[in-house]
Amino acid sequence: MSENSRFVAESLEALLVSIAGGVRDAQDALSEAPPLDAFGRPMPSYHLPYLDFEVKVEAETVKTSSGSVFLRIGAFGADKGNSSQEISSTISGRLVAVPAGEGLPTPILTMTSARLSSRRHRIVVTAINSAGEILVGQGIELNINMLASRELSEARGGTLNSPRSGTGLDDVILVTDEAGSAETILNIDSSLSAKVMFVLTAELGTGIASLSVSAGAD
Repeated sequence: MSENSRFVAESLEALLVSIAGGVRDAQDALSEAPPLDAFGRPMPSYHLPYLDFEVKVEAETVKTSSGSVFLRIGAFGADKGNSSQEISSTISGRLVAVPAGEGLPTPILTMTSARLSSRRHRIVVTAINSAGEILVGQGIELNINMLASRELSEARGGTLNSPRSGTGLDDVILVTDEAGSAETILNIDSSLSAKVMFVLTAELGTGIASLSVSAGAD
């Protein structure tokens, strides 16, 4: 490959990398959208599976008398005293997002809750993968998202400065059974307002699920 050809190839590579970076930044922005609205309802999520692009390139490689080579965009008709080579072409293609897990089935979690008694809720998590297979014997991590809980509680007119000693999960690591399910109990301190909401998250590998639970009346 000649010096000019190599220079052009590297410039086009930088252009494609820049396009790919823009797609990644756009996906990152979409991924930062909150999972729940102000009322605790799940919000839709968005994914960019691919991007078709077409780039028309009109440029000129210029070699100066000193031997330096540079790329001049849209500068045809300039000083021809230097050695130059004009380029005009169209580049088209598709940037495809690599699925999470390098294309292997990924975990999908669902969470549900049921009130057992005053301030006690049964939390059930079910795990399958994107191929529809039940995930047995998998460890799932549960957490209370205090920041989201505080913001959601305030939106409902409640106050949650701290979870209080009587609030917590009986288990924070669950292991799925033969049906792909696992459960624990969420206890909510009786001194907290009925308007307080708790946002729970469950994680298994790349699989994440969220659930909002209202403290409710005693």
